[in-house]
Amino acid sequence: MYNSIYKKVSRSCFLLMVVLLFCGYEAAYAQEDVATNTGTSGFSGVVVDLYGKPVSGVEVSVKSTVGKATSDETGTFTIDAGTGATLILTHPAYLVKEIKISKDMPKGKVLKIVMEEKKLKNPENLDIPYGKTVSKQSYLGAASTIYTDEITPTLSANILGALAGRLPGLYVSQTRGYRNTFTDPSVITNNFIGALADDSKVGYNDNTQYSFIMRGANSPIVIVDGFQSELFNLDMESVESVSIQKDALSSMFLGGRSSRGVLYVTTKKSVGDGFKISFTGRYGVQEPIKTLKPLPSYQWAYLLNEALVNDGKKGLYLASDIESFRNGSNPTAYPNVNWNDQILKSSSNIQSYNLNATGGNKTAQYFVSLGYFGEDGLLREDSKNSYNTNLSYERYMVTSKINVNVLNNLKMSATIIGRIEEGNQPGAGLSSIMNDVYSLPGGVYPIYNPNGSYGGNNNYQNNLMAKTISSGYIKDMMRDGYGNIVIDHDMSWLAEGLSATAVGNVSSQSRSALFRNKQEPVYQYIPYSDGSGGDYERFGSIVTQKNDFVGVSNFQHFFGQVTLNYKKKLNTVHSIEGNVSADIKQVLDNYQLPEVPANINGEFKYNYGDKYFAQAAISQSYLNRYAPGKRWGTFYAFGLGWDISKETFMQSVDWVNKLKLRGVFGETGNSISRSNYYTWRQQYDTDINAVASTSYPQGSSYTSWYSDPALGLIETNNSLANPNLTWERAYKLNLGLDASLFNNKLQITGDFYSDKYFDLLMTRGKSIELIGLNYPSENIGKVRYQGVDLSVTYQNNISDFNYYVTGNWSITQSKILFMDEQNVPYDYMRRTGNPVGTRYGLISEGFFQTREEVANSPVISGYKIVPGDLKYKDMNGDGEINEYDQTVIGGNKPLSFFGLNLGFEYKGFELSALFQGAYNREIYFPDAGWEYATGFIAWGNTYSQAYEHTLRRWTPETAETALFPRLSTSPNYNVAPSGMSNSFWLKSGNYIRLKNLNVAYTFPDSFSRNYLGGVKVKIFVSGQNLWTKSAFGLVDPEVIDFRSYPALRGFNTGINIKF
Repeated sequence: MYNSIYKKVSRSCFLLMVVLLFCGYEAAYAQEDVATNTGTSGFSGVVVDLYGKPVSGVEVSVKSTVGKATSDETGTFTIDAGTGATLILTHPAYLVKEIKISKDMPKGKVLKIVMEEKKLKNPENLDIPYGKTVSKQSYLGAASTIYTDEITPTLSANILGALAGRLPGLYVSQTRGYRNTFTDPSVITNNFIGALADDSKVGYNDNTQYSFIMRGANSPIVIVDGFQSELFNLDMESVESVSIQKDALSSMFLGGRSSRGVLYVTTKKSVGDGFKISFTGRYGVQEPIKTLKPLPSYQWAYLLNEALVNDGKKGLYLASDIESFRNGSNPTAYPNVNWNDQILKSSSNIQSYNLNATGGNKTAQYFVSLGYFGEDGLLREDSKNSYNTNLSYERYMVTSKINVNVLNNLKMSATIIGRIEEGNQPGAGLSSIMNDVYSLPGGVYPIYNPNGSYGGNNNYQNNLMAKTISSGYIKDMMRDGYGNIVIDHDMSWLAEGLSATAVGNVSSQSRSALFRNKQEPVYQYIPYSDGSGGDYERFGSIVTQKNDFVGVSNFQHFFGQVTLNYKKKLNTVHSIEGNVSADIKQVLDNYQLPEVPANINGEFKYNYGDKYFAQAAISQSYLNRYAPGKRWGTFYAFGLGWDISKETFMQSVDWVNKLKLRGVFGETGNSISRSNYYTWRQQYDTDINAVASTSYPQGSSYTSWYSDPALGLIETNNSLANPNLTWERAYKLNLGLDASLFNNKLQITGDFYSDKYFDLLMTRGKSIELIGLNYPSENIGKVRYQGVDLSVTYQNNISDFNYYVTGNWSITQSKILFMDEQNVPYDYMRRTGNPVGTRYGLISEGFFQTREEVANSPVISGYKIVPGDLKYKDMNGDGEINEYDQTVIGGNKPLSFFGLNLGFEYKGFELSALFQGAYNREIYFPDAGWEYATGFIAWGNTYSQAYEHTLRRWTPETAETALFPRLSTSPNYNVAPSGMSNSFWLKSGNYIRLKNLNVAYTFPDSFSRNYLGGVKVKIFVSGQNLWTKSAFGLVDPEVIDFRSYPALRGFNTGINIKF
């Protein structure tokens, strides 16, 4: 498959190489390094970027001296320097610039110094909710940000696909190879004991492919352009940046959800420097990264006989049958179908197109983006059909932004995002088809009979090919709109530094599905005994096409906030800033009663000469889901910072540009999810004691039913109510270091965190149910998460050769502090004190080799154990294997995950590569399906497929080299005896992956002017998931369940045109 993909993109790669050879000697940019020589000791200039915009905050120093200056808002600076001196200009977001003052420089004339932006951006400001920005210099929290150049090389419908390995503290793992359909909803779950309520898993959410966890604990709240909105399927070309904000101060504005942190997405903004148009088009192909290799039918039949004999049964196939499977002499009676090859194509197409325009003037600025994304599936199709039966996903998206300076003291900005999504799948359903692809043996029926009908028999009455191409289709549809408005009013006329902000946001989404599905009958060919022909016997029902329209979900979200801001610089060194805000939100999700959270927030900041910083915030939060008297919660955070590099004693240390210490501590909150609205009230079920039916009567039937004592009306309690249900909370500590060294070429950010979650909702484990009811969830759980996030970036240039390397590494460990655990007879069974998600089970000690060993070893009662079965450790030495022998078998090591991004640019040519991986991960192989792990499972009169790794099973001849237990059609004992896991199937999930490789060329300005009319053109080739090295090679380390859809490797090529 890999070679087939290579051939499809080779032409694009060849075209790119031709362009590089043709244009490689053109100059990339024309820069002028000029300034004013005002004499022997005075030197001044204006710093601008490649587009002529002033650059403020540039530190200008004289080489080998301590003199320094900084460019102001107009880019202007003045410094004491004489002829022959060398100026060094540094800025975190720009490449270092060196200028030697020449006597030939004109005196008295202010000229420009052009600085080139770094490939890995590091702007001075950070976007925060409700349309605001903060200076990174005074920012005390823990944040990591990537920008559009790092996002766009990934061709994906989901923004999370571009984040894996790029942001320290955020672990992104793909759980499905293809987006889930609305008609087959999937919920990503975790093993959090007393789990934090997580609204990203219910309601308004378009992510079904990725799990994303911040600092090991939970998924962050997603903010798009300042407002909470679980939008993941965004147009990559319209995204400006993505940041995660992990500390208590940064998330305090969330109030009742401040424990979860923030994933902040900023789309591209309006600019007012003239009309500009940009078009980007991409087209690519995808193929499965890894698929299991099924055995041919003759080997499957032979091994099935072996499994049956091992179980004390008679083999199903004669030697002559196995030979007929092998030689293929009668493919109707003895088929050999590779369902993976027959149902799935080797590759599929993916494409995206974006057209955006921006412009304006000093009064108003706008940005408009139109985007299309399309992705096909791997399922084969029938050209005779007039409709599509393949998987497909299409998204149409429009984004519109406008900023207006209404008055000198009144500004307004508005954003509207509209999106239409449509998905398609066969009428039989993707999940059913994918399950059959990997579990259906290839020797049980042919795809087609000699007369062209679908093959099948009494045991298999729904042909897999018919399910794929002849079952009609299901179309999923989603329509959603998102709009917000921000109004800023400068109230300096009332008091200097006073301003007010009002914001509003509306989101609406509807999902629906159109079912036009059917089922074809199957036929078994039964030959006549005299060999003169045969008859066809029909099995299965003819199901005519259905035409059903189903409303899946509806969601509305309304938000409003008002804020009063005050900012004042008291003198040259002291400055203060503060704000008070109030907000309210209403969430309507399907037919649930409204959820109404609200917050009253306050914040204060102090800055002493950009050297010492202090900040405090408080939030009073409300939620109508709690009982009266429990609906308000108070949360707070404060932080301190010290930029040591600004101290006088550091001025002579010229290789240190920044050295900042910061710390934040706070008490944050987390509210209950939207489910179980009346959790704090007693709930009842109505039942009929004397009547078989338990349905709830309606209308006139209710009167007779209720009034007749003979019917035995009974009202039952579901579980005890908990009127004291309240907020989950956390104490969160973050200690950080920011360092910029060697003229900002080397940047280091490190954070240590210790987060203690308490009052987590849990059900008591050791209390006795004296009153016969289930106990309710209570705020009793305690869990701690600790870890380190580290990021190191080095960027430099040698003349026109710019290069960079950035790496990030995170490690996280948890500990259950309290869970009201039941009394256990042995300490090794105890869960308290171990990490969240620790896996418990039996310890495997290899295979039983002889019957004598079985007879002299403790075993699980109720199973017939024979050589080749797993041997389990008797932890308590009582001579029996049971639930008291379960102990920790995995999940107790600290998880590490990392990313390494490196690249270079040279005269328009650029190359970048991203490696991403994880350590101390684990895979439980049966999670991919018992049939894949063991080779056979009996389902009534049917058996599952066997794969190449099944050949490594235990037999008396392979006892010393076997990798898997003996074959069996009832492998429960070796997989999950009495429902217990075991360590044999727990495999290392460690891996490293070449997540993205991107090669691009930008035509030089001179070529654009001379041959393209000034149009700027960039062409590129990119690949995703190109190479993977994993500790356990049988499955993909992330998408281990083949039944969902395989993980994909992709190649794409594209062009960007700017007018």
